[in-house]
Amino acid sequence: MKEQSLNTSLVITTYNWPQALQVCLESVVRQSVMPDEVIIADDGSTDDTRQVIDAFRATSSVNIKHVWHEDMGFRKSAILNKALAMIDPHNFVILADGDLLLHKHFVKDHVRLAEPGYYTFGRRVYLSETVTHEVLASRIGEPGIWQSGIKHRTNMLHLPLLSPITKRYRRGRPYGQGCNLAAWQQDILRVNGFDEDYEGWGYEDTDFICRLRNSGLVSKAAKYQAIVYHLFHPTRPVGNTNLERLNQTQRNHSRMCRNGIKRIN
Repeated sequence: MKEQSLNTSLVITTYNWPQALQVCLESVVRQSVMPDEVIIADDGSTDDTRQVIDAFRATSSVNIKHVWHEDMGFRKSAILNKALAMIDPHNFVILADGDLLLHKHFVKDHVRLAEPGYYTFGRRVYLSETVTHEVLASRIGEPGIWQSGIKHRTNMLHLPLLSPITKRYRRGRPYGQGCNLAAWQQDILRVNGFDEDYEGWGYEDTDFICRLRNSGLVSKAAKYQAIVYHLFHPTRPVGNTNLERLNQTQRNHSRMCRNGIKRIN
């Protein structure tokens, strides 16, 4: 599919890390193919995050929107649904996190792989705490492939010509991460977006992917494409309740969630 033949919405989640969001947005403005709109899904950040977004909105030619709700704990699903509800039903939606540095062809790669009946997922390159501090301090852009302090280094290889060979990568199970995922808005609406019953960190994106698959979509790997660099931060514990809810989605082959973009009785 030609890169400019569809409208794209890039949704970026964030929470109280304006330095990382600034680096992420700087990587957005360096994209070889720009999204038609950028929506910042803000899970209750303080005003310094808003100031970063307003500064980019004032200087960027891209349509940047900021969706915010009150900080009441980790409610990523809820703020994502508020952002998704704003998107045209015919758009192609790319999901990313505000703690990522995007490769310059990130949007282009996802758009190139866009195809009805599929969702696409990419992989992450993990930056050490030291490299993360360097990136945030100098805002140097993408790190070099031979730089120390990098995990999953092979994910830095940008080899889109291998796409026909790698697109079936890990197709047999609900694979992917919500920080590097793309799907058609019509398919997202069909499964009612993210399940807001997931509160606290963990598995809300896997549940979303499971329901996309249960609705008939097939995964398409963006391996050696759609590269993102994950900035270091401490991990959070995953609650047992979220794991039980995910297992229920898998057992029941659920397609829709009741507490999603729309409330379903």
